[in-house]
Amino acid sequence: RDRRSLVMSSLELLAWALLILVLLRALVSLEQIYSLLRPDAPSPPPLSGVPRVLLRKAALTLKGAVYLVLSRDKVSSSALRRTIDPAELEPSRVTREVRLIFVRHGESVWNLVFNRGFGPSFLWRLLSTLLHELLLVPVDDSAFLDSPLSPLGLQQCGQLATFLAQPCVEGEVAERDHRALTTPGGALLVSSQLRRAVGTLGLALRSRLAASDEPVLLHSSLQEISRNFDTQSLASAGGVPPLDTPLRMDGAINAGNKSLSFTGLRRLQDFVQWAAARQSRRPLRGLWAPCLSPPASAL
Repeated sequence: RDRRSLVMSSLELLAWALLILVLLRALVSLEQIYSLLRPDAPSPPPLSGVPRVLLRKAALTLKGAVYLVLSRDKVSSSALRRTIDPAELEPSRVTREVRLIFVRHGESVWNLVFNRGFGPSFLWRLLSTLLHELLLVPVDDSAFLDSPLSPLGLQQCGQLATFLAQPCVEGEVAERDHRALTTPGGALLVSSQLRRAVGTLGLALRSRLAASDEPVLLHSSLQEISRNFDTQSLASAGGVPPLDTPLRMDGAINAGNKSLSFTGLRRLQDFVQWAAARQSRRPLRGLWAPCLSPPASAL
């Protein structure tokens, strides 16, 4: 009996060793496929760094699941009714005005899967994206976590860039905003740390950014108001997200992922206070998901 147990233990160890070798080979194959599909993307981490990436993504997925169940991130209509209407403010109480220009991000992969309806094509969109997610397992990337721009989202960013390249003929106010968006230094560039938001900024303003060395500030209070997994950021506190588009980003005011207590309303209030407290006289350009609805063919 003891000899049989020893033989079984040896076979079990051999089986585990073979399983680990198969998994390592699978990870190497996934890295190779990833490099073929996305040749312009940052290089995947070395094999020794894969466990760290897997643990980080597992922790972020667990945090997203907890946030999905327990979050009260949405700003309620009653909370909005309790806020001050700017039209009712007495002029004597206004000490400073800051103009904010908001642009909605392009369609994300999450939007592609879940926001196009649940008809016959939904199953195909879901399965193909799940397969894509499987290919991204060993790399610091994801289709669902911090969901990036979809092909349509990239096209929308290009349409916005084309629109901004045209002269503005819509009046004095619109011309001033157009100049602030397209002129280097004309407006402070601020984005959430989510990839689809900062990616939209980088692509839509590529002509301006190519002509200047100005950074894009990542402000975590602009993180999207939602409880879904796609609003969990891959960028850690003080860091910047992984992007295919070369872009100078400043993560100094990125405080990291939103917490259960730092709700959507509190983040809105924090960002407004930060914007009002800045000494710069330049308008701000924010990229934050729920602020503007895009037209049918562009942002």
